[in-house]
Amino acid sequence: MSDSRIRKVLESRFPLEVAEHVVKSFRNVEQNYRLEKWKTSELDAGHFVEAVRRLIEHELTGSFTPFASELGSFSPQVLTKFENNSGPEELRILVPRVLYAMYCVRNKRGVGHLAAVAPNKLDATFLLHSSKWVLGELLRISSESSPDEAKTLVDEILYRQVDLVWDDGETYMVLSANLKAADRTLLVLYRQNRLELENLRVKVEYKDKTKFRKIISELQAKRMLSVTEDGFCKISPVGERWVEEKILS
Repeated sequence: MSDSRIRKVLESRFPLEVAEHVVKSFRNVEQNYRLEKWKTSELDAGHFVEAVRRLIEHELTGSFTPFASELGSFSPQVLTKFENNSGPEELRILVPRVLYAMYCVRNKRGVGHLAAVAPNKLDATFLLHSSKWVLGELLRISSESSPDEAKTLVDEILYRQVDLVWDDGETYMVLSANLKAADRTLLVLYRQNRLELENLRVKVEYKDKTKFRKIISELQAKRMLSVTEDGFCKISPVGERWVEEKILS
């Protein structure tokens, strides 16, 4: 589901600026989860919570805290304030309580501050799927289409594949079968930079060593990666930008 389509649905009910922040922060959560950047993904989930809090403010009170201003802490009193307003139960009770759980994980599990529990896949997975549920609810509430069409929109969010690389310590595989070898190479380096050439070839699953060296040379010529004197490949800022704009988006 494209970002523009999601925004269009949200903008039918909520302010343009708020809808843009909700979509952007959600995509950041999803993108960094794909790359197993747990801490970054969890920080992005905090931005998502803040964006949706403003959306709820607007829905229940008619205005929202400007993005240039601090929202303040997300306390139980905020939940009570939302609940005591008039409006859809989803936005008064259900969504705020999910947001509060997300806020607590982001603040109390070593994401924004030092804590006993460091950022990890389990917490990041909870935050990702919670943000998907919240976004799904917002789309369902906003959609002017039939119930079946609204369900289709929500399903596209909930069941979208987020893993680009399968790496469980035993198997390493780039999951997208549509990526060309050069793009797989850049993606692997983006995820784990500075790999020895042969190790990189194995991770990319490219059999022909001679042709793979040619791919590396072509990427070097495009300034997308560099090869050190001792045979290690490193992705360049140009290569990183390519991955972010052409592969992850």
